[in-house]
Amino acid sequence: MPKGRPLRPQSADLRKLRQQLYQMHVDADDQSLALWPDDRDSIGILSYTRTHHRALPSATFENKRRGEQAGLRLTLIRHLREALDREELAALEDARSGGLTWQAVADLIGVEYPGSASNRLDRLRASAAAPDGRRTPAAGRKAVAEEAAAADRERRAQLAVARRFNEVRGVASNLLRQIDDLTLNEDAEEWLAAAQEILEEESPTPTAQQGLIAYISLAATEIKLFAATQGVPAARTKEAESALNDARNL
Repeated sequence: MPKGRPLRPQSADLRKLRQQLYQMHVDADDQSLALWPDDRDSIGILSYTRTHHRALPSATFENKRRGEQAGLRLTLIRHLREALDREELAALEDARSGGLTWQAVADLIGVEYPGSASNRLDRLRASAAAPDGRRTPAAGRKAVAEEAAAADRERRAQLAVARRFNEVRGVASNLLRQIDDLTLNEDAEEWLAAAQEILEEESPTPTAQQGLIAYISLAATEIKLFAATQGVPAARTKEAESALNDARNL
C-alpha cells in the first residue's frame, strides 16, 4: 500500500492504537492513569489523551512525545471515521429496506432534503468500493457539487408538487362536498378521509401534498369500480358526477 494511504479499519488496528497510547502514558509516569477508560472505549481514550496530554514531557529537539501522541490520536480518529462510515452505510441501507422514506432518513441524519440523504448513501457506497480514493480534495469538491445539484433537483420537484397541489386542492374540495351523492365503499371512504385531513392542514408538507393527489385519484377510481360491481351509478347527481370525473382525470 502506498505511503499515506489510510488502512482499512480493523479491530486489531484499533486495539494496537489504544495500546500504544496507553503505553506512552505509562512510560511518562502519568499520575492519572487510574482514570484510564476501558481498553475498548476508543472515544473515552481519545478524550483522556486530549485532556491529559500534558502528562507527557514538553517538546524538545530530541523529544516529540506530545506530537507523537497527537499523531496516534489522529490515526485512531481516522480509523474510527472509516468504521463509522461502514456502520452508517449499513444503517442507511437497512432504513430504506425497512420502509423509511428518504425524507425520514434526511431528518435523522440532519440534512434538509431527501435527495441529500440519497446522495449521502451513494457517496458512502462509493467510499466502500474504493476506500483509498475517498476524502481527497477532488472527491470533496465533487461531493459538494453533487449535493448542491441534488438539492436543486429536490427544490424544483417540490415546487412542481406545490403547483400541482394547488390545482388538485380545488378538485379534492369539490369531490368532498359531493360525498353524500357518491357510491362509496370502505376503501373509498378511507381515501377521502385521508384527503380531508390534508386539506385541513395549515401548511401540508411536500409529502402530504403528493399524498392528496394520490388519495383523490385512488378514491375516484375505487368509487367507479365499486359502483360497477354493484350495478348502481357512481354519482347520483350531475354535480357529483362532474366532481368525480374531474378527480379521475387528475
